[in-house]
Amino acid sequence: MVKAIRNTVMALTFVGVAGSNMFWNFMNDYNACGLALAASVTAGFCVERVFIERSRREMIRLHGADWHSAEDRQPGA
Repeated sequence: MVKAIRNTVMALTFVGVAGSNMFWNFMNDYNACGLALAASVTAGFCVERVFIERSRREMIRLHGADWHSAEDRQPGA
């Protein structure tokens, strides 16, 4: 589900940035395509980060602030 949402956001961002250049001719088409690609990748990372932070907050809510401390413990220590 995260991949589908991320890909949708990336595609819409690319179409939005490239489409705005097509209608208003802000810059060269190659530069606009590069800018649209960079914007879509950035939007994809932001969407992933939102899901990661949301799952982290949920784990803290369910298991307490030190839910990941068991991973740091050495066996037999």
